[in-house]
Amino acid sequence: MLAVSAGFDRHIEDWGGLLTTDDYRTIGKLVKEAAEKNCRGRSFVVLEGGYNHNVLGKNVKAFVEGLG
Repeated sequence: MLAVSAGFDRHIEDWGGLLTTDDYRTIGKLVKEAAEKNCRGRSFVVLEGGYNHNVLGKNVKAFVEGLG
């Protein structure tokens, strides 16, 4: 099983100032691919960070869409 500590505080509008919302969607896709390849598709995600509530929801949504 693949475990993911999902931090969203590296977003360009959060303190990390690095990733876009689309990047989080891509990360979700990469997690899905890795879980399918190595763990029979099994994974779980724990929300760790993300402090700008104005963008946190859309970043989490993008990540989950990538997992889908």
